[in-house]
Amino acid sequence: MKLNQYASPAAFFAANRLAANANRPFIDKNGEPCVFVNQNGKPVKMRANAALLRYDEWKDIDRQVIGIATQRLTGIADLVGRGLTHNLGGLGVSMSLWQSSSDLTEANVSMSGGTSGEEDSVAFNTNQVPVPIIHKDFRLDIRRLEASRRHGEALDTLTASIAARVVAEKSEDMLFAGLPIQVEGNTIYGYTTFPGRVTVDMGTPWDQLTPEQNGQIVEEVNAMLAAARANRYYGPFVLYIPGNYEGKLDEDYRSAGDQRTLRERIMALNGISEIKVADRLEGDNVILVQMTKDVIDLAIGQDITTIQWVTMGGMVEHFRVMACWAPRLKSDFDNHAGIVHLSTSTT
Repeated sequence: MKLNQYASPAAFFAANRLAANANRPFIDKNGEPCVFVNQNGKPVKMRANAALLRYDEWKDIDRQVIGIATQRLTGIADLVGRGLTHNLGGLGVSMSLWQSSSDLTEANVSMSGGTSGEEDSVAFNTNQVPVPIIHKDFRLDIRRLEASRRHGEALDTLTASIAARVVAEKSEDMLFAGLPIQVEGNTIYGYTTFPGRVTVDMGTPWDQLTPEQNGQIVEEVNAMLAAARANRYYGPFVLYIPGNYEGKLDEDYRSAGDQRTLRERIMALNGISEIKVADRLEGDNVILVQMTKDVIDLAIGQDITTIQWVTMGGMVEHFRVMACWAPRLKSDFDNHAGIVHLSTSTT
């Protein structure tokens, strides 16, 4: 595909799906407004209609946005880091679809190769989830920008970092609790709201247990593992705990002759690969998730990024920190899932 066959970057992106880089123009070292486009896996610079930020200023914003977002994204980062993602190909896809399949009946056993077996076929269900754009907008006055340049000061990226934080937090909220969005009867579910999850009742909240009662925690994690195995999910599992439980796991297990901490004791259980603190997991909720694509993945239309546009004749520059993604929580044809929810109020 040749880029020069299009009259402008806008025409290129209109013909080749929505792309965030169309709204990331910069001024190059020659003073020309440009954008980068991807051609065969390589960045290619292309003329743009207008730009206010210099390339290094965009780098400052991106450094802050990506750095803050990475710190705040726990559950989302786990999915991306394990390759549990599904590329939607751009912002133009508003619904993500996948299929769940049934199992086959058990195999036949005979002593003759000529014995006819029972024939079976797999049944499929189609599932879909809305893919929202999570964003936070802010603006930059061109006079303040020019004033900072005249004094040789770096671009103030504080607002960009705060915008990145709230976008990351809302993304984590979506993963753990879902979002109240419905499109054609389809809902965005999270780990604590997914109808296919297995629920296990918690006794006393973990942070209220005395040292002598700490054994309850290991017993309840064992119950979660047993519930997952009953659904034929065997790991690897990540155990997500709320922030108020983090210090509790560093206490001694206090079993007779066992001087390990609760964290060490839980990690010794077969199938547990990590214990992670999720800041956006609220209340007395603990989540066990098998980290495989048949249980969970993240549909991505656009990873977290920053776009820009101008108004007021170029006097005001608007920015949007945004991500377009949605978790796809999955159960099989019989509604069995590898997600277990421990809580004092599971329903």
